[in-house]
Amino acid sequence: MRALSGSYDHSVDAKNRIRIPAKLKSDLLGEPVEPEDKEQKKFNVVFHLGTGGCIEVYSEEEVEKIYSRFADVKQSDTEKYKAVSIFLSTFEPVESDPQGRLVIPTMCRKYAKIEKDVKICGRRNHIEIWSPERYDEFYGTQEMTVEGMADLVKILDF
Repeated sequence: MRALSGSYDHSVDAKNRIRIPAKLKSDLLGEPVEPEDKEQKKFNVVFHLGTGGCIEVYSEEEVEKIYSRFADVKQSDTEKYKAVSIFLSTFEPVESDPQGRLVIPTMCRKYAKIEKDVKICGRRNHIEIWSPERYDEFYGTQEMTVEGMADLVKILDF
């Protein structure tokens, strides 16, 4: 899978469905942007409650990597076992419809306070879906400036 990046503004339809931008979908699933037969095909992803009030969307392959990180957690370690159980209970598998749309699970939509508009962002190994308000609260609303970019490069120790 290629690293996911980019930011896109989209809308949720009346049935709480979204369409992942083709470039992000291709990179997430490791598939070409257009199927060879030109017909849309169904695909599976996993939604998860993310940091800052977003929804994270993972490929099934990435979710298996996450699950494997917790394989050695023992039930006798009650605190850790409980944390893992709660964390994993917020993963929600979703299958697209034949047109490539994904229904946002109710739990996720309420958590992220998504109503109509969304911001869909690539973040390395997953996609984030934000309500515009939550996105602005988490990242801020200011335009990127030369000074702001310099600050980011310094923070990232680039």
